[in-house]
Amino acid sequence: MTDKIAAMQAFAEQVRSSQTLWGLTADPAEEDWVVVDSQSYEDTEVLLVWHSQEAAAATCTEEWSNYKPSAIPLAEYFDFWLEELGQDGVMIGLNWQDNGENIEVEMVELARVLAESGVYKEAE
Repeated sequence: MTDKIAAMQAFAEQVRSSQTLWGLTADPAEEDWVVVDSQSYEDTEVLLVWHSQEAAAATCTEEWSNYKPSAIPLAEYFDFWLEELGQDGVMIGLNWQDNGENIEVEMVELARVLAESGVYKEAE
């Protein structure tokens, strides 16, 4: 199993009970989300997400001190984010840390793990 797959599976388990991803926005009404340049792929942007509000809040320092955690329900991720941003080639960064090696995956890769692991179940 690759590190990427293991990281996605661990992340999926972390969001299982909350059914929520957490990103950072300067103003949730404006939807100005923190997106960074990829550490691994040239000319690629990465939307950063965390498994909890607390983990996201812990990164709101220095250059991101004006940002606040904002919830992204899994249903919204599947219904909107996956199609809109995934088609634009935006990657997703899991539990991003400024001073470490970070996991960047395609949005569809994370969606597949969330669905196949039973973490996300489409509303009936």
